[in-house]
Amino acid sequence: MSAAKPAAAVALVALVVSACGTSSKPLAGTPGATAKNTGRGVVDDPRKKHLNCLREHHLPATKVGTAVIQVGTLPNGPTVTFAPTPGAAQADQIVARVQNAEVIGSALLAPNGGSDQELKVIEDCMAQGVGG
Repeated sequence: MSAAKPAAAVALVALVVSACGTSSKPLAGTPGATAKNTGRGVVDDPRKKHLNCLREHHLPATKVGTAVIQVGTLPNGPTVTFAPTPGAAQADQIVARVQNAEVIGSALLAPNGGSDQELKVIEDCMAQGVGG
């Protein structure tokens, strides 16, 4: 009987340890397979909150490509181009990769023919979440 207790304890520990680290992956095509994973492979589009702000202020803003917001139409509508980082935006401004642009965080605002009132709203919207 003394060997039965340690054998039962070992079996219990083996059962508990074998369950550690297991995960069940959903079958391809099931609802769980398409659920958004938090913290993994999520692309952070900086334009989303800024675009919402511009539209709340009734400016005709649209996404263009992967890194641009166009307010109105060219050649007169202001253009906001996003760089990967604020430092990259400053570098783009310094080397004149983006002509006549104002750096606001990682955004470069090219005024084109925008009015002062329109540019003020755009600047305020781009400044949301920008520190320092």
